[in-house]
Amino acid sequence: MAVPAAPPPVGPRGAGLLLVISTAVISGVSTFVNAYAVHGTNSDAFVTVRNVTVAAMLIPLALLGRRALTGPLRGVDWARLATIGLIGGAIPFLLFFHGLALAAAAGGGLTASFLYRTLFLMATVLGVLVLKERFHARVAIAAALLLGGNFLLLQLTTPIWTTGSLYVLAATLLWAVEYTISKRTLRDLPGGVVAMGRMGFGGVFLVAYLALTAQFGAVAAFSSGQWTWVLISAVLLTAFVATWYTGLRRVDLGVAASVLVLGFPITFVLSTVASGAAFTVAQAVGVAAVVGGVVVAIGYSLLQDTWTFVIRRSRAGRESSA
Repeated sequence: MAVPAAPPPVGPRGAGLLLVISTAVISGVSTFVNAYAVHGTNSDAFVTVRNVTVAAMLIPLALLGRRALTGPLRGVDWARLATIGLIGGAIPFLLFFHGLALAAAAGGGLTASFLYRTLFLMATVLGVLVLKERFHARVAIAAALLLGGNFLLLQLTTPIWTTGSLYVLAATLLWAVEYTISKRTLRDLPGGVVAMGRMGFGGVFLVAYLALTAQFGAVAAFSSGQWTWVLISAVLLTAFVATWYTGLRRVDLGVAASVLVLGFPITFVLSTVASGAAFTVAQAVGVAAVVGGVVVAIGYSLLQDTWTFVIRRSRAGRESSA
């Protein structure tokens, strides 16, 4: 059986961090957009059509990544990609949107959102236990700042726990496990291939789910406006997975997952501005705490590497244009 050639060098950590920061920004905008995109639709149908569209958009990136491999994928590679698709690109999306709807209806939407924000904590623990990433004392400080910042932003009220919260918590745990498997798989395969595995296999599983639950009619009932929202959401998700898996190859899972928390303040600011509400002092402190927590999680060494990478690329750009 042919064995894929080793992927090209991972590259500087600074480039990876910049990609993950881009992912966080995209995530913040995407979450804000999805609140409008999924409104009034069957969430199962929306997720399926959107994710299948993303898989189609990722084909060029996957083909580019495939060039780095001189032989066919091994059986273990296909098994990993299928697993990533099932527990990352299919089941958690269904659980998450269904859970948010249930939680919101019961008045526990904010709690459900907070539970999702614990993804970084789950991923960090799995990174240490499974991937043997180093545990730094600053992780505890970063976790306290990130959780505290999210708490202040959400300003949780009762009810604290609803049935929907369980769905969201399950989805969050599945994504943390998937990120762990993906990080390990990225040692052998390019980011574009892993991204395609997640969304491609995920799309197949979602289509099968719609068929089993007889929900294809919900897709046919989409209006032209809803199809437009599907496309917008798909473009954002494509950008998310493309930057995330490429960046994750170069950065520890715990750090990358912590950086993703930056997406929440972005979503919060966009939502607040859109609603015309005023910022409170507590919310401002919450944003500052999240940003501070991310900086602490990244650490001085990686920040220095990133700054050096930016300076070198800037100089190279100026020299090439001279």
